Amino acid sequence: MYSIGQFAKMTGLTVRALRFYSEKGLLEPCFISDSGHRYYNDGSIETIQKIVTLKYLDYSLEEIEDLLRNGEQQLIESLMFQKLQLEKKRNQIDRVIASLDQAIEIGKRSEVIDTSIFLTVIFNLLKEDEQRDYWRSILPDELVDRLYDFFGMNIIEINQKYIDLANQLKQAYIQPPQDEYLKSLIEQLFSLIPQDLIEELVEVLKEYEDIQINEWLFPTPFTKEEEEWLMSQVERLGVYGGVDVE
Repeated sequence: MYSIGQFAKMTGLTVRALRFYSEKGLLEPCFISDSGHRYYNDGSIETIQKIVTLKYLDYSLEEIEDLLRNGEQQLIESLMFQKLQLEKKRNQIDRVIASLDQAIEIGKRSEVIDTSIFLTVIFNLLKEDEQRDYWRSILPDELVDRLYDFFGMNIIEINQKYIDLANQLKQAYIQPPQDEYLKSLIEQLFSLIPQDLIEELVEVLKEYEDIQINEWLFPTPFTKEEEEWLMSQVERLGVYGGVDVE
């Protein structure tokens, strides 16, 4: 038999971890002396190997307890399910890494980094799939595909320009510039999306007068006051979609 200290050294675990597993009912000592000292045997080594292996495979302690109690009959089925879950996590991690790569490149190209604007851009990069699915529930698939195909081909350039323009518009809200300059900023902002796509999008959305955009899924770096000011300037200057409608 091995004392808890010897067993901890042998397995590379801490005494605290062994006591924790005991409290959770995963690894009971094979013997406890009258003085309360815990002892383990070779069978305990096999059990702790199973626990460590299953933890490495990302099983929760509750799932590990269930597997240890129910034996091998559930193991293969459980491992197949766990493999699917890990593949989903890997795909998610791959998407996050790709989004961060894009965000870093966008940040490098931007003249000024405003935290609220930059984090909004990163959020949109991470939530692109969910946002696409949301629009598919409202808009024709073909239009959604065209929009995201355009964004996909120009994602770094578009977001870099968006960051710079959003930052300048925030500054314009604080210190209003000349109308000609402000109008140019707004035109550039709207022209980030091709005019034909904007016009088609507007026509389709006319059918959904009561549509409520999910503000959590589609965040904006602008405050409510900034948004209201911006829309008032769009109307005042007669600009929509990068085109003077006067």
